[in-house]
Amino acid sequence: MGFSVQRPIPVSRHLVMLFALAMMAGACATGSSIPAQDVITVTGDITVRGNEPFTEVVLITDDDNWYLLDLTREQRNELLTPARATITGPVSLGEWNGRPFTRLRADEIVPVRE
Repeated sequence: MGFSVQRPIPVSRHLVMLFALAMMAGACATGSSIPAQDVITVTGDITVRGNEPFTEVVLITDDDNWYLLDLTREQRNELLTPARATITGPVSLGEWNGRPFTRLRADEIVPVRE
């Protein structure tokens, strides 16, 4: 009953770095998206924010929540900003200027008269 000493398997630094790079690339490639939520109704001020050519139509609520509006071409052409309206549609996670942002698809736009 003798003890045998096992020598560690030699692993080069290049192999370890290659493995780490493969793991990071795999983690980045499997980005998950948040599924669309239920339909919501939100009231707020519609305005255009950003600098050309990176402008977006935004709905800002009284609670200072911002929603990037997904509008059809016809909706955008008919829209006069600034305006106050109630918008109904599904929300999803989007991106604006490299940051995550809530997107709201405007299925229905009802102007608010005050």
